[in-house]
Amino acid sequence: MITVTIAGSSIEVAAGTTMQHICDENDTPVTFGCRAARCGACMIKVMSGADNLSPAEPDERAVLDVLAMSPDCRLACQTTVHGAVTIEVAD
Repeated sequence: MITVTIAGSSIEVAAGTTMQHICDENDTPVTFGCRAARCGACMIKVMSGADNLSPAEPDERAVLDVLAMSPDCRLACQTTVHGAVTIEVAD
C-alpha cells in the first residue's frame, strides 16, 4: 500500500490506482466534470511525488497546455498513482 495525501488527508491505496478512483471512494475536495481529459475540472497540483505518477498522455497534456497550467498540475481523471504522492486542489 502507498500513501496519497490530498489536501492534508492521507489515504492508503494500492499502486496502480487512478486518482479518479481514489477521489470517488474518499471524501476529497477534487471535483470531476467530463472524466475524459476534456474539461479540466479535476485539476490537481502535485506538491511532492510527481515521479510516482503516470506520465501525462497527449489528451491530458493538450488540456493542460490550453489552460496554461504549470508543470506541476495534472488532471486527476487521467493520473495513476505508483508511489507516495501529495496533492492539492489546483486554483
